[in-house]
Amino acid sequence: MKPLLATTIAAVVLVEVYAATVSAQQSSNRGLKLFDGEPKALVVNGYSTSFQWPKILQRKLDNYFDGNRVIEVKLATQGGTPIAKWINLETGQPLAPWIQKLRPLLKDKKQPTLVLAQQSLQWAFGDRSAGIRNAQDTGNIRKGAGAIKKYADLLLADGADEVFIGMHIYKKPMEPVIGNERLALAEYIKSQPQHVHAGPDVWQPTSKVWPQAFRVDKVHPNEMGSEIMAQHWFAALLKHDGREIPSWSEEEMKKAIANPPKKVAGGGRNIVERILRHDKNGDGKVTKEEFNGNERVFIRFDKDSDGVLSKEEISSQGGRRSDQPPPQTRWQDG
Repeated sequence: MKPLLATTIAAVVLVEVYAATVSAQQSSNRGLKLFDGEPKALVVNGYSTSFQWPKILQRKLDNYFDGNRVIEVKLATQGGTPIAKWINLETGQPLAPWIQKLRPLLKDKKQPTLVLAQQSLQWAFGDRSAGIRNAQDTGNIRKGAGAIKKYADLLLADGADEVFIGMHIYKKPMEPVIGNERLALAEYIKSQPQHVHAGPDVWQPTSKVWPQAFRVDKVHPNEMGSEIMAQHWFAALLKHDGREIPSWSEEEMKKAIANPPKKVAGGGRNIVERILRHDKNGDGKVTKEEFNGNERVFIRFDKDSDGVLSKEEISSQGGRRSDQPPPQTRWQDG
């Protein structure tokens, strides 16, 4: 069999397995209703690919409820933190990011709390680049499913009422193992865990618009990619409740796809764009608390030492004098 044909068949099988498993699980494990008009909190847990789309999801949810904040989206995100960086996969115990960022939001029980986990199995198999090779790699599929189970169990034990889990978006440098993470999720969901649901498949839609839907690093989603992710999460939550997807939301995604962001001149990384990626509340500024990068980078741009970086402040300091060494940044990705 020719390699291209074999790859195509494997991809089709993967999608069919994932879709069939999700469909079966949805019919048997409905759980809490999201859109009943009662206040709820959605805690997004993930890494740097989830810095932007939750803001768009919040906008869609507010629009759905006629401008009212009925469902609040909260962020428990940190760059470079797939599942193996949130919990110890040997013991199932939480690590520092979990204790510091995620647990406080799960323990805040003013209203039902649901977790939207946009996650990945990087580092779950040892080396970051290791993973599930194909649909026949049953050992790693089971190992990945076990990692997801430990993660979901701890979310529920810490106070999550319902958990929705989706895997990584398309990541060209690490394919096919990134796309194959969905096989582990499907394997776990087959056990029909209570209060845990398969989130949307965001790998397939983002793979179709690479690199247009990605930033200049071709790894993180840009405005188009974030709109696509938000739309698929919004649709998945509505489908969970058996509700129709409003046409205006579909149109927002279509408009974003039809109007891709302009590329950064010169093809290099734009420092303003990179720093504003840490703007978690969408106010156009980055506070010291929001910034997940190297502290020296923040200090370099925060010339007035007020602990807040605006777009204008970043732009004015973006140029580097010839006698200055480049800052030692460490831009983490998921």
